Amino acid sequence: MTERELAEAEQQFGVVMPDGYRQFLLYVDAGGTGPVTMRRLSRCRDGWGWENDQETDLSALAAPFPDQDSHVDRLEELEAVQPLRSDEAAWAAWQRRCDNLDREQTAGAVHLSDDGCGFYTLLICSGAERGNVWFDRRATSDVIVPLRNRDGTHATFMDFHMNWLDAAERALAVNRGQLRRCEIQASIYEARFD
Repeated sequence: MTERELAEAEQQFGVVMPDGYRQFLLYVDAGGTGPVTMRRLSRCRDGWGWENDQETDLSALAAPFPDQDSHVDRLEELEAVQPLRSDEAAWAAWQRRCDNLDREQTAGAVHLSDDGCGFYTLLICSGAERGNVWFDRRATSDVIVPLRNRDGTHATFMDFHMNWLDAAERALAVNRGQLRRCEIQASIYEARFD
């Protein structure tokens, strides 16, 4: 990807990509292999976006990624006023509020990969967590959690990617140059359900 193309995409999104991811796009690849199969940033007929990404709200990339603890509180408050399904109008209005809250929970984040079964790896593009990688576990637990380095700090995109490269290099050495993706045990990604 060229600097000009990336600048064009960033202008469309209203946000400059975090430094580590920006360097990856410019000097390594626009997507593909890594700890996850990263979606490729590319231009299509409607503008810039990530391939096969129906989850990222491109219009909300510049909005700060919200505090996830407050979202859990808001979800609990919303669940406490859940109407009966027999009241179709009230149920529909409540469901719209749930859907809006669900979308708001990933404002400022790119769904960098679809990890299957409703799980996603997120790259935070704005707000206090800018540049960090989080894991969307809402398919089973209603939470989005930060991926962490061994010392407990939040993993940046570069921490995440370099950790995977180190694990891939170790696995290649053990397997004498023969490697399957499932044999790469990157600690940051493997700890996503801890």
